[in-house]
Amino acid sequence: MQALALRLLTVAAASLTMAFAAVAPAHADSYGDTNCTVTPDAPQCVVTVTYTGGGNGNSGGGGGNTVCKVGGNVVECHNAFGWLGKDGCYYGKDDGNFLPANQWIKTCLDPATGDPLPGLTIVTLFQPPAALGVVTQRAVDNLTIPRPVIAANPSLTATQFVHVPVWWWVQPGWWQTQTARASAGGLTIEAKAVPRKITWYAGDGSSAVCNGPGTPWTTSANPLSASPTCGHTYTKTSADSPGGKFTLRAVATWDVSWSGGGFSGTEPAITTTTTVSVTVTEQRAVVVR
Repeated sequence: MQALALRLLTVAAASLTMAFAAVAPAHADSYGDTNCTVTPDAPQCVVTVTYTGGGNGNSGGGGGNTVCKVGGNVVECHNAFGWLGKDGCYYGKDDGNFLPANQWIKTCLDPATGDPLPGLTIVTLFQPPAALGVVTQRAVDNLTIPRPVIAANPSLTATQFVHVPVWWWVQPGWWQTQTARASAGGLTIEAKAVPRKITWYAGDGSSAVCNGPGTPWTTSANPLSASPTCGHTYTKTSADSPGGKFTLRAVATWDVSWSGGGFSGTEPAITTTTTVSVTVTEQRAVVVR
């Protein structure tokens, strides 16, 4: 059989279609006399996966639908062998689910008979198979990830002073996992975004990484004591900065993962940012006579 390569494209379906495109490696299926390695843009070499419906996914995911085509012909997005990949083969898991998350059993079908071709291959995928990928991506896209709601003592709206410790934290209730779902073909994928850290950029050239929400200041704490978890002490004023203010930035990093139907995986981390301007000055001594 000729060594062929199928190219994955995405077709638009209203406003809910997932954008997804990649060039796949060669495999041993035979699609007529077309050598897709030589002519990857030939109609016979195009795999399309379209996701439609499903609502916004924030409260259960709704009932979405995937449609898969190879060379313009509708094929199963998933079957007993697994989910359709970008190379036209199917990728599944073992019955005992012993394979690591990124390892899959690859099965290529004879397009003439629909029977599996000889040979069992276990491969490593750094992204889920194409048909499953559009569902997982939809779940991730449905996530609503908030910007940090920050607070400080002294207050961010008050003037800060050099050599006086500032306590930083996010408001109670903000530091929590965000979830969303997407469904298709009887499968529901849940995406999760978990806050991991907040990087605070003080505006004076320094920064601090806080692996938690920070500690809110209370009146029982010494006003001149440093925060036990997250804070900063300015050593210079903001007088020479634009507008006489420092720009304080709080950048939250979220770890993103998905799971469902015995499948699981991770996505690149997402960041959200809040900025505020603060004035830092020196305390002046007052002489009383």
